Amino acid sequence: MDPARRTTRRRRPALWVAAAAALAGAPALASAAPVITTDAVCLRPSQEPGGTLVSPPLNISGSGFSPNGPVSISRGGRQETAFADATGAFAVQLSVLDLLRDRVPRSRPLDIVAADPALGSSNPLRIRTAALAFSATPKRTKPSNSVTFTFSGFEPDRAVFAHYRYGGRVRANVLMGRASNPCGLLTARRDQIPLRDPDIGLWQVQFDHRRTFSARATPRITATVNVFQTSG
Repeated sequence: MDPARRTTRRRRPALWVAAAAALAGAPALASAAPVITTDAVCLRPSQEPGGTLVSPPLNISGSGFSPNGPVSISRGGRQETAFADATGAFAVQLSVLDLLRDRVPRSRPLDIVAADPALGSSNPLRIRTAALAFSATPKRTKPSNSVTFTFSGFEPDRAVFAHYRYGGRVRANVLMGRASNPCGLLTARRDQIPLRDPDIGLWQVQFDHRRTFSARATPRITATVNVFQTSG
């Protein structure tokens, strides 16, 4: 038998194997799903000296979308629309002020996903939001009894103080504790009024990050405590 023909026959199986391997790898060429990212972890409101709350922007960036096509962004059940550029990328700033008006001190999850009509949904994102809020439990008790104070929305890793005022004068400054990261949460048990025999009448309490009272401290929460005489 001709040696050249023997060589050709031996190589055919190798060629078939190589072709099969190339076909098996074909699915790797499929388009990747769109991707979104954000730099947010927990969104908290900022506060102007006059007391107005300001919502931080929720920055969302995306890539891998249809060039120049619409992008539908869902965040917490609310729909927003953006448009990708010629490269399939987009960047938007969304408001979350509606989520930061909560009167309950807590952090809440916020889910975000973007959808392309042709390419489908992106990866989901989950961040958290925290309103600047507080509560005291129980709401009615003796001034010397302990109360559980719960806060949210303060600046993370900073101390929170309570300033007790009566008749326009500061009567006590009390350290409540340190706000947690990233949502500025804090729970503390303290006396309702940290003084013996507090005056009868209306007390003002301000919670903020300052050791001493300032009416323009930010962020701040103000509350009142009414001390009254009970019969018997």
